[in-house]
Amino acid sequence: MKNRVLVYHKVDVRPELGAGCISPKRFSQQIEHLLNRGFEFGTLYDIRKNQNKTKLIALTFDDGYQNVFLYAYPILKEFGIPATLFLITNFLGAQNTWDVNLGGIKYQHLTIDNIAKLIDNGWEIGSHGVSHCMLAGMPTSTIREELRLSKQTLEQQFMTDVRYFCTPFGKLNRQIICEAQSAGYQGICGFFPFKYYKENPPDFIIPRLAVYSFDTLRALERKLANNWQIRFEIIKQNVVNFCANGTVIVHNLK
Repeated sequence: MKNRVLVYHKVDVRPELGAGCISPKRFSQQIEHLLNRGFEFGTLYDIRKNQNKTKLIALTFDDGYQNVFLYAYPILKEFGIPATLFLITNFLGAQNTWDVNLGGIKYQHLTIDNIAKLIDNGWEIGSHGVSHCMLAGMPTSTIREELRLSKQTLEQQFMTDVRYFCTPFGKLNRQIICEAQSAGYQGICGFFPFKYYKENPPDFIIPRLAVYSFDTLRALERKLANNWQIRFEIIKQNVVNFCANGTVIVHNLK
C-alpha cells in the first residue's frame, strides 16, 4: 500500500450542482471509515518524509474556502488530523468570483485569521497561484509571477514555508514543472499519467485523487488501492476535470 493524497474542495451544508462539494456529514463518515480501516493522516510534508510508511494519507483542500474552516476543520480537529491547504493569494478573504458555479452560489475564501489558526493547529499551506488562471499556454512571465509571487506572499504573510504548488485545474506541462522547481518549491500537484499512480513517480511529482460529492465509501477505498481498482477512479477524475474546463472557457470569453 502506497501513501496516497486525497483532494477536497468544499465541505458545506449548502448543496450545489457541481461535484466538488461534500456535506459535513458525509465528510465525517469518510474520515471515520478510513480511521476504522487503520489509515493514518498527515500533511503533504509528513507523508513525503515517511515514504516507506504504509497506510498514510494526506488530505489536501484546494482553493481555500472558508467552509473548510467552518465544517471540515472541527471534524478533523476532533481526531487530531492536520491537512494541507492550497491558497489563491488574490482571493484571501474574498468571494470566489474566479469560479463559474452552475447553481449561482458564491463561496467565501478563508480569511487571514482563519488560515493563521489552522497553521497554529498543525495545518500546512501551499500555493494555488495568484489568480487561479490556467497556466498551461500562458507566457513564461505570467507563469513565473503566479508561482513566485504567490509563494512570497504566503510566506511573508504567515511566516511559514510554502513547499508545494498545486496548478489550477490540474493542467501542467514540463515548463510549469521546471518553473516551479526554479521558484523553490519542493513538489507540484496536478493530473498525471496512469503510471504515476501505480509506480514511484519522480520525486517532484505529487499525484492526487479527488473526492467527489457522489463518491461512496467503496469509491473512496478504490482511490487508495494499489491495484487495478484505482484505474477506474483515475478515469472518473479525468472526466470530471474535463467538465470543469467550462470555467476556463467562460473566463476566456469575457
